[in-house]
Amino acid sequence: MSVLVRILAGIDALSRACGYVAAALVLGIAGLILAEIFCRTVLNVSLSFAWEYAAYFFAVSILFGAAFALRTGGHVRVMLLSQSVSPRVAHWLDVAATAVGTVIAGFLAWALTAFAARSWVSGSTSATIDETPLVYPQAAMAFGAALLTLQLVARAVRLLIGEPPEDESAKQEFGAG
Repeated sequence: MSVLVRILAGIDALSRACGYVAAALVLGIAGLILAEIFCRTVLNVSLSFAWEYAAYFFAVSILFGAAFALRTGGHVRVMLLSQSVSPRVAHWLDVAATAVGTVIAGFLAWALTAFAARSWVSGSTSATIDETPLVYPQAAMAFGAALLTLQLVARAVRLLIGEPPEDESAKQEFGAG
């Protein structure tokens, strides 16, 4: 069982690290937008890459942040349904919802990985003047979707073995509970 606990802890640590990357990407988005506004108003020059890279940063930060939010209990639950049934039924509803989420996130990870692989093989670039190789942002998004899938699998394992969900330990770690 200690190997399983170590794997789950590794997934949590990776989610935590990617949560910090997501926060840095959000700051990067703000920086790019502020730089574009400054350059347009003061220098009368546009940064051709600012909006393109801000969009890439946004997509990656959403996926990285989703895994972090799931780990820390910041996700949305349908509490009305859970509160209107017995704790046992609520537990199995949580298991079922986690399973459905895992399938959806797994499909997203697979599709984004295939998309990035096609961009790698074809050498696809963005349609902007900078011609950014699309494989880089697509690979980052595929990694984020795979991380979200791993975090959902970790949650499902914890629910099935009766270990407290990762969000309870994360709440204590982050002082939320």
